[in-house]
Amino acid sequence: MKKIISSICSVMILSLFSLHANGQKGEWKLDLNYNYSLPVGKFKNDLISNGSPRGFNGAFMYHINNNWSVGLEGGYQDYYQKYQRDVYQTGQHEVTSAVLSNSIQVVPVLLKAKFSPLGKTAAPVQPYISGAAGVSLVDFSQYLGEFGSVTNNAGLTAQGGVGVVIPFGRYSLSGINIGADYNYIRYSNYGYSNLNNLGFHAGVTFPLR
Repeated sequence: MKKIISSICSVMILSLFSLHANGQKGEWKLDLNYNYSLPVGKFKNDLISNGSPRGFNGAFMYHINNNWSVGLEGGYQDYYQKYQRDVYQTGQHEVTSAVLSNSIQVVPVLLKAKFSPLGKTAAPVQPYISGAAGVSLVDFSQYLGEFGSVTNNAGLTAQGGVGVVIPFGRYSLSGINIGADYNYIRYSNYGYSNLNNLGFHAGVTFPLR
């Protein structure tokens, strides 16, 4: 997973320089956000009930016009849950008393579109809605006492979001970005399915020029 994260960060940094160099050909912006995630559905009931404060995301967005923008989003979220000691079935006629822990790291790579209905105005608060689709790279580690297993998978991902941008000034192209996303992550392993979650992000957006 560390190699994957390093590769994605390298690609994003190279893209940043490329987009900056070509900034005069169109309006490009970079969004950088801290992200807090809450598992929902089977993800919460079967694997991780704790919220994850260990996350971030970023997006390169090309502004087609004042209302529409499209781009590439990437991120990282780290989930962890340790359950109290319990008795688990480990074989047909075998049970084990142990502490169960689940550790899941998710790296989404998404194509994203955003619509800002007040983009043509100088409104002090700019609401938006967004949609994205792509894949999420998933590292899943599960330990029953000292015995564990680690798997790496990729799952199709769809995202829908809402939020607001608060410009730093009346004519500023930079501002504060606050929003929430629902993430559907298709996943199937060890009898578990889907890693759906709600994400709440806050950060900054600024032009690349």
